[in-house]
Amino acid sequence: MAKIIISRDHAVIREVELDKDRMTLGRRPDSDIVLPHPAMSGAHAAFTFILDDVFLEDLGSTNGTYVNGRRVAKHMLEDHDTIVVARFQLEFIGGPRRVEPEPDANAAPMVGAIEVKTGPNAGKRLLLTKPLSTLGKPGVQVVAITRQHGAYYLAHVDGDLAPLVNGVAPGKTPRRLAHGDAIQLGGADMVFCLARE
Repeated sequence: MAKIIISRDHAVIREVELDKDRMTLGRRPDSDIVLPHPAMSGAHAAFTFILDDVFLEDLGSTNGTYVNGRRVAKHMLEDHDTIVVARFQLEFIGGPRRVEPEPDANAAPMVGAIEVKTGPNAGKRLLLTKPLSTLGKPGVQVVAITRQHGAYYLAHVDGDLAPLVNGVAPGKTPRRLAHGDAIQLGGADMVFCLARE
């Protein structure tokens, strides 16, 4: 299992397993990994799995993200890489992503749905049964939600204004959606949920 060991002044603070497809690092309390220090940006960096590789991406931080002494925008991590953000040192320990348990062959497959909470379509529910579904207004803000092997991924595909998932813009890499994720799109609040087909 891939993880990071977080230190400050050569003293280990904690270890964090990278157990999601994308984990954010920053000062804000809604980050997956919160490091409260004034030199940290609110949303500083993100760890993203692509297959079994882990990429570290700087999210436009003020003070930068460094790997092995070099400032990076996006970097594929290798075992024992040293990451420096603000006053913290992070050691990356490589490993595969957490193996999901085998699905029960007799269980009904899960299907995703978008429940609209606010706006003109409040109360509506859209089942995501197709391999690709799009939401939004072309030229303003559009997202694509793809279904692959029972998992759902959201990508921003059109418009200058980025949508938000749990208050954070998904970036250029498609973001895997989890049950209960809050989505803000086109001025409306929505929730992604999973249910049996």
